[in-house]
Amino acid sequence: MAGSTRVQKALEALEAASTPLDALAAARELRHAAEDVERERAVEARAAGVSWTKIGALYGTSKQNAQQRFGARKAGGR
Repeated sequence: MAGSTRVQKALEALEAASTPLDALAAARELRHAAEDVERERAVEARAAGVSWTKIGALYGTSKQNAQQRFGARKAGGR
């Protein structure tokens, strides 16, 4: 699972950070990596037949919001 490896590396960078700016950069990378893992898991859930309604309920939001958040990736990434 590539996303999990990226999360682990970001955690290691956060722990090893020697300056506040390095720690902030590592925290930013950790957030991006975690968002990618979350998006991957949403895609897997959909492929397994989980409805947008159930995904939305998990996040306390509507199915439309879940579709916007995890649906087709827009050009340009995040």
